[in-house]
Amino acid sequence: MRTALVSLLLLLSVASEISLAQKRYNPRYSYLDGYSLTATAGVPYIVGELHGVQDFPTIYHLSLEKGFSPKLSGRLTVMSGTARSQNSAEYHAYARNNYWGVSIAPVINLTALFAREQERQLKCYMSVGIGLLRFHTDVYNINDQLLRTTSNSTSRHTPIFQQFGPGSGAAGIYYTREVFIPLTFSCDYKLLPRLYLNGSVGVNWISTDKFDGTTPYNLSDPYFVEGPNSYSNTANDGWVSLSVGIKYKFIAQRFIHQRGI
Repeated sequence: MRTALVSLLLLLSVASEISLAQKRYNPRYSYLDGYSLTATAGVPYIVGELHGVQDFPTIYHLSLEKGFSPKLSGRLTVMSGTARSQNSAEYHAYARNNYWGVSIAPVINLTALFAREQERQLKCYMSVGIGLLRFHTDVYNINDQLLRTTSNSTSRHTPIFQQFGPGSGAAGIYYTREVFIPLTFSCDYKLLPRLYLNGSVGVNWISTDKFDGTTPYNLSDPYFVEGPNSYSNTANDGWVSLSVGIKYKFIAQRFIHQRGI
């Protein structure tokens, strides 16, 4: 009986040591991204009255991101670009604009949300944020004559364009400023321990109908602000973008050990 008890205690001791060794060398953990910097270049497509692509447009993003949990991080983005759009069939005109903006957004790690906690070669993210956009737009007819340009510092509720001539102001033009809502879906593909290939699709809504320099109402009477065709009743503009770039993680991964087996 005594021999059997000693054998049982010895077996339990060995099993305990094996369990502790497994926990030491095979721990469970979550992955928390540290600070990262992402630079991308892409192509925007304007959603507005003048929506067809006339020339090759560009858009550039530089984003700083910080992880707060394995599933949530925050992102600060600075962007700039140019867009050129046309609609010869209905408006017989085309628009050229340049813009820059800054935005902040919470970012959800979809891979960590729906997959098991382990390092993966491909990770996907989704974010919805808010930002401030400044832009200037010129509109030309099909004979390359300037028709109108954004001319007031805030265009959300003021549908007046500068007609038949260049804009005014210290720099020769006025840049309008508007709020925009960026919705972004992106993926990271691991190339090196700290270097990732980033691809993203963005849908951006702007709180104005003036991004393409055209509204149905403004083409007829830029000073009439009431009635069914008034400026406030027209749909807001926006743009869709497709971008590719590089992400560098200053802290590649931080391990958070979990209790339990």
